[in-house]
Amino acid sequence: MNLGDGPTVVDDAVHRDVAVRLDGVSKVFAGRREVVHALSDVDLSVPTGQFLSVVGPSGCGKSTLLRIIGGLEEATSGSVRLGSSAAEQHQARVAFVFQDNGLFPWLTATQNVQFGLRMAGVGKKERAERAAHWLSRVGLHAFADSYPDRLSGGMRQRLSLARAFVTEPDILLMDEPMGALDAQTRSLIQEDLIQLWEQNRRTVVMVTHSIDEALLLGDRVLVMSRRPAEITSDITVDLDRPRGMATTASPRFVELKLSLWESLRNEVAASMQDPV
Repeated sequence: MNLGDGPTVVDDAVHRDVAVRLDGVSKVFAGRREVVHALSDVDLSVPTGQFLSVVGPSGCGKSTLLRIIGGLEEATSGSVRLGSSAAEQHQARVAFVFQDNGLFPWLTATQNVQFGLRMAGVGKKERAERAAHWLSRVGLHAFADSYPDRLSGGMRQRLSLARAFVTEPDILLMDEPMGALDAQTRSLIQEDLIQLWEQNRRTVVMVTHSIDEALLLGDRVLVMSRRPAEITSDITVDLDRPRGMATTASPRFVELKLSLWESLRNEVAASMQDPV
């Protein structure tokens, strides 16, 4: 791999139902003391409207992959395409939801939801209407004037979801969005997210450490190896929708969970032996 090559330009002859396409993507971080190979030759195609879950050992490069898709990191080599043409690449709307929710503490709930719309030049009246709509959708209309420090962890994460969905993104990238929540709150937010996604079917790529969450939410689950990360398994989640907590008790869910764990366990065990 030539570290100086950088990402290449790809041909536009890509199927129009593909929202995200990665070809041969690698990422190397060059520090003062060491070179870290985070990703190795990752090929990935995500159809429009698919909910893709990504699991793998801690520190394997899952978040780096997400940041490269969203343009927050640049691939060392390989190509990234959002949509099927150069025009779509530039016009694709991408929203992030992070584990720490990324809310602005000095803005109210309404102002946080409106932020992306304001940056996009949406008018004041429309911003207010769309923010009010989404605050209501996530059950926070009574807290429209509250600041984030006055909201519970679950409420802050619902607010983060509202801020992402209000911009009507083509692609929603989620990095451990429920990782900091307690088990009960996490289950409620998962149900909220299932309902929100099933109503509009945005393309979603979600990184998670939870096998249950990956299967409950995803149409498909990718398993990544320890660093430098490669895709080792690509599992189709053939569970009926709509889904809910009862889905996790179905025989097929249990079967998929065992299969996914078998795909993941050796990589997790090997990563525990790697030097920090």
